[in-house]
Amino acid sequence: MAAKEVKFCEELESESESKMFGPLNFDEVGTHSPQVTYSEVVCLLCDNIFNIPLSFEIFVRHLFEVHNLLIEDVQTMDNLPEYIRYWRDKFKQTPIEEIVPAIRIDSSHRLFFMLSTLLEDDKKLRHRLKLEHVLKVQEFERTDTSYTRMCLFCKLDFEGKRVDFIAHLENHHNMQLGNPQNLVYIEELVEKIAETVDKLICMFCNRLFPERMVLKEHMRKKLHKRINRRNSDYDKFFIVNYLESDEKAKNVNREKDEVYTSEDSLNDDEEYYDWNEKEDVIICLFCDKRETDINILCLHMEADHGFDFAECMKEFDFYQKVKFVNYVRRQMHRKRCLYCDVAFTAVRSLQSHLIEEEHCKIPDIKVFDQPEFYFPTYENDAFLYLIDDVED
Repeated sequence: MAAKEVKFCEELESESESKMFGPLNFDEVGTHSPQVTYSEVVCLLCDNIFNIPLSFEIFVRHLFEVHNLLIEDVQTMDNLPEYIRYWRDKFKQTPIEEIVPAIRIDSSHRLFFMLSTLLEDDKKLRHRLKLEHVLKVQEFERTDTSYTRMCLFCKLDFEGKRVDFIAHLENHHNMQLGNPQNLVYIEELVEKIAETVDKLICMFCNRLFPERMVLKEHMRKKLHKRINRRNSDYDKFFIVNYLESDEKAKNVNREKDEVYTSEDSLNDDEEYYDWNEKEDVIICLFCDKRETDINILCLHMEADHGFDFAECMKEFDFYQKVKFVNYVRRQMHRKRCLYCDVAFTAVRSLQSHLIEEEHCKIPDIKVFDQPEFYFPTYENDAFLYLIDDVED
């Protein structure tokens, strides 16, 4: 190493604690990701060796002041050591002057080389490194069992795989985030959704609501418990957006995946109709009892019919709950016992049978876990809308 360069590096080391070169990133708190360890790397254009995590600023200033070299977005580079090794090998074969255009960035006559995505090789390299990094993160998320979080909607204190947490949100709360196998940065996605909802903002249409219950009703009725693929803020969470380096291709992917819904075009007056809407009337599964609060109705079913809805449904996913309710509705309409399927000529006789035989209970799951019971027995059955609101 030349004496001039040795002196330069010594000066940088003495200044590194008080001076900065380029923006830094805050460490993410409370997140887990695959551990990345960087070995020491050799400079692109000389034999100086740098430990990137410990001397990143020194390395960047070395490139700038010794080699007149700038690297676009170097602070956010995925696998910077591999990027450096690629260009070092490239420059061994071909001089930098023949590959990278020189530019003048200040009033001096110095020319600087800029490694950026304007170079096709650089663009392809960055895309490959980004994709490799994202796939590693995704693989980590698929196998790591140490993820812990309180559910966004119930009291479940979850611990396990992130994909299983997503499955819980879908099966028990009808939140549609997409196939977990197509998601990445799941922990960050969940926190983003939680933060959005905590601010009383709909995760799909981004509208602000005055209180949590109004937001909850809006998301349920408008089927807005899902991600709007038109919203580019969510692009980073879908692996498909890393498969193409071209921005136009990403936009095409987004358009293919999105489902256009007419409510996107609703004006404010139509949208805020929900705010002053009358409360839904919910009808008991076994009699004509009506309530506007599903939890009060569930207390009635437990006290008068011996059926603890929350306890009986705790092992079922969202769709099984829906099918069970639709099955019971159909059986009651046909005046048939939901448990033994005995037919009656009068509703009063059926209700007496249910009480005397204690048949307000769940039959074999095969009886109602059928595709036909995806469809409501009664139009606008509020019980179906409010299944997620039942508390233990």
